[in-house]
Amino acid sequence: MRSLIFLVLFLGALHSFNFYRGDKKSLIWVIACLAIAVFSWFNDSSIGLKFYPVIVNLGMLALFSWSLFNPPPIIERLARLTEPELPEHAIRYTRAVTIVWVAFFALNSLIAGSLALFASDKLWALYNGGIAYLIIGLIFAAERLYRNYYRSKHEK
Repeated sequence: MRSLIFLVLFLGALHSFNFYRGDKKSLIWVIACLAIAVFSWFNDSSIGLKFYPVIVNLGMLALFSWSLFNPPPIIERLARLTEPELPEHAIRYTRAVTIVWVAFFALNSLIAGSLALFASDKLWALYNGGIAYLIIGLIFAAERLYRNYYRSKHEK
């Protein structure tokens, strides 16, 4: 079983690494997947695998945080794909939304890590396989509703 888990993680890591474009940034994901797989394999434990959501959330936390200090923030970059000329109030708004996602990824990393260390496999799977995605969906929905309100308020 350990060999199968190691193989799946290794193939996933290779798939995520873009060798042909020379994308060095994704090398960190290859190393993280391999480290998790090797740790789990040698310790005959699932704890390494249970830290995968923590690593993904920390990666997203790093990306979103980095974008706050190296403008434009990630949400502004995404907004400019559909609306290249953003007004100043929209730029402030996208920065605030990026901060919300930074807070979410930080909190989600802590919860996922705590569950990996201290909770049962069932509770860990329930949170990381369901509840976390429901929270993400709620954040998306709430942001969309608030964005519509915010736009109507500033277009007047």
